[in-house]
Amino acid sequence: MLKANVPTALAQTQAIVANSSSMANKKAPTAACLFSGMGGFATGLAHAGFEISWASDNDESACAAFRHRFPRVRLVEKDVRQLSVRVNSLGGVDVLAAGFPCQSFSQAGNRHGFEDSRGSLFFEIPRLIEEFQAEERPSLIVLENVPHLLYGANGEWFDRVRRAMRRIGYWFREEACWVVNVKDATELPQDRERLFMVAALRERFSRNPFCPPSLGNGSGPERRPLADFVDRTQRGREDAYLSPDNRYYKMISRAICTGESDANVYQLRRSYVREKKQGLCPTLTANMGIGGHNVPFVRDHWGIRRLSVSEVARLQGFDDTGGLFPKIPETEQYRLLGNSVCVGLAHLVGKICARILDDRGISSK
Repeated sequence: MLKANVPTALAQTQAIVANSSSMANKKAPTAACLFSGMGGFATGLAHAGFEISWASDNDESACAAFRHRFPRVRLVEKDVRQLSVRVNSLGGVDVLAAGFPCQSFSQAGNRHGFEDSRGSLFFEIPRLIEEFQAEERPSLIVLENVPHLLYGANGEWFDRVRRAMRRIGYWFREEACWVVNVKDATELPQDRERLFMVAALRERFSRNPFCPPSLGNGSGPERRPLADFVDRTQRGREDAYLSPDNRYYKMISRAICTGESDANVYQLRRSYVREKKQGLCPTLTANMGIGGHNVPFVRDHWGIRRLSVSEVARLQGFDDTGGLFPKIPETEQYRLLGNSVCVGLAHLVGKICARILDDRGISSK
């Protein structure tokens, strides 16, 4: 059975807003989110004690979902290339978080890096930083992407990020970058590896103070069982189940019969089915809701079905999904969740940043 003490997403959102309001009186650190998506980064930072001042994205569904979760946060729905600090009245914050597009840096993508129009959007981040007055620039910048950005093009991709950050006055080094897997750093049973890169403003720090936490020797949090997130005790929606005549049903059924356990998650790839062992869910991706590649399936008493939106949301660190989304198509909900920054990781990085700011007595307020 799923744990009964998980609050609804609506309650979670209300708690986030209430927390932000109460912390404001205590001069809570402030944050803003570029490429904000549905609000995974913002949710994690809010849980870490940050007041979310503003956010920006140009994806219509993502913006609808963000507004639904953060109705009091100013959201600028605009192409980042058209975004302006002055024209759009973007206020200074302590931390700027940006999970810029990762497709062109992924090993599974085209690997065109900054030559891809999506990859080149990274350079809008330093452009915007330079538009702030010196006293309004964020003390810390937190970038999130895929780990392959560190090594791709023989290190040239990361070197371009490093040079861009240093050019605008930030300490930035590989030692302040953290390659981390959700399954190791949080209680979530998802095998999802990500890269966090932290830059520190030279005018306020004598060095880059960000040190990734050590998770070796089992020092990470205890991972919760998959059954806490995937509910096989109740029948899913009818359209979530594959027909026994469906060719994917036959592929998955054969894989389950020859696999380690029918309690595992089975991921439908382009031409084969991959069993995810050790009680883990594979990396959740943006194309889960459209069929075909990367869709995760499970077997329950009623048949073989894809993971529900609620299950995917929980595996990404969002509390239960009652009220998580406005009225948008289910395929869009899957896409937004697959694109989201994992809430648990954002929370962890946010706590480290909050501690750094508190230790230095730094605040934009």
